Amino acid sequence: MKKYLLLLFYLFIASLNLNLLLKPLNLITGGTQGLALTINYLTKINLSTLVFIINIITLIISYFFLSKNYFKSALISSFIYPFFIKITSYIPPIIISNYLIIYTIIAGLVFGITSGMIYKLGFSSGGVTIITLLLNKYTHLKISFLNFLINSLIIASSYFLFGFNKVLYSLLLILIGSLIINWILPRKKDL
Repeated sequence: MKKYLLLLFYLFIASLNLNLLLKPLNLITGGTQGLALTINYLTKINLSTLVFIINIITLIISYFFLSKNYFKSALISSFIYPFFIKITSYIPPIIISNYLIIYTIIAGLVFGITSGMIYKLGFSSGGVTIITLLLNKYTHLKISFLNFLINSLIIASSYFLFGFNKVLYSLLLILIGSLIINWILPRKKDL
């Protein structure tokens, strides 16, 4: 039961990070959040809806290619995380634009801690994380490296929407997050 409560806690903190820092500052972490933020920017479709759709698609993939335990752990996150995104979207962000570097560092730390702890607990946050776990399973490359690679590709594709400066800040954010994940999971080779 404690593992599930911790999962809920980290998913809630991740949803706060998304709504209070990432979205208002147009920072992209990559993954499900990055895809959802990019699509949201283009279409104005609700973020929680987009995350839910991405999660369902990748959840189906996890059912066929990952163990049933990972499917079950992703199942919880796939439904709870979009719900938390929805309820935290009503909290107004307090952003002082002159401190973008500080917000980027904070968002990177939160991203790394929440992702790393979710992995450490043996869960998946769902979405594109499932792709990371799938690649880890078959390539045995470190999760932190795969996370950085996938997120970098998503961020690079957002260049045309958010501009070069935001891409640089977003890359810094995921670099910080990946380092934190690597610190949390130093010997974890396979999930």
